[in-house]
Amino acid sequence: MKKYIAIFIISLVPFFAGAQGENSVGETVFMVNYLPSLSLGETADFTSGFSPRGIDFEANKFITEDLSVGFNVSWNVFREKISGETFEYEDLTITGTQFRYVNTTPLDVNVKKYFVMEGAAPYVGVGLGTMYAKQTNEIGVFSLNEDKWLFHVAPEVGIIYDASRNNVLSFKVKYNYGPKAGDFPSVSYLSFGLGIGLK
Repeated sequence: MKKYIAIFIISLVPFFAGAQGENSVGETVFMVNYLPSLSLGETADFTSGFSPRGIDFEANKFITEDLSVGFNVSWNVFREKISGETFEYEDLTITGTQFRYVNTTPLDVNVKKYFVMEGAAPYVGVGLGTMYAKQTNEIGVFSLNEDKWLFHVAPEVGIIYDASRNNVLSFKVKYNYGPKAGDFPSVSYLSFGLGIGLK
């Protein structure tokens, strides 16, 4: 998998070579990001570790040269295999190999503040919205599912780089958090985004 990602990134170098562009008021940047993530908190209690399964799409419109507003939709999957675990569900006591999954789909409106430099722009931002979260525990013929729509907040830091007049590269680190709702646990994870975009 890592080999294919490296080949893909290297193949983009000639495409993005060219003159440096600048952000202008009214300009919209469309991004797609590969988004591996690290589970935290109660999410890590259910499916611990690092997940390579993640992607997001975003569109950001510059309302000034250093401020944008936009929206973001993402998808992440966490998975863990646990052998020989025993748990109780209603009147059942089940022992066996568990396959645990957490699927998340946040939908956010975001604001980003940029610190413009020559050809690159570090930024800080925050997204607010909602998140659909689903927990699945599969053991033998049993599959236990819980899902919930949660409030979602996602502060992030990153940098965009003008690779050419119409293309950008980006890197970001984003913390995703959805608070506990009823019996459904809180969802939290740290995402690392590597993206390409058009403007």
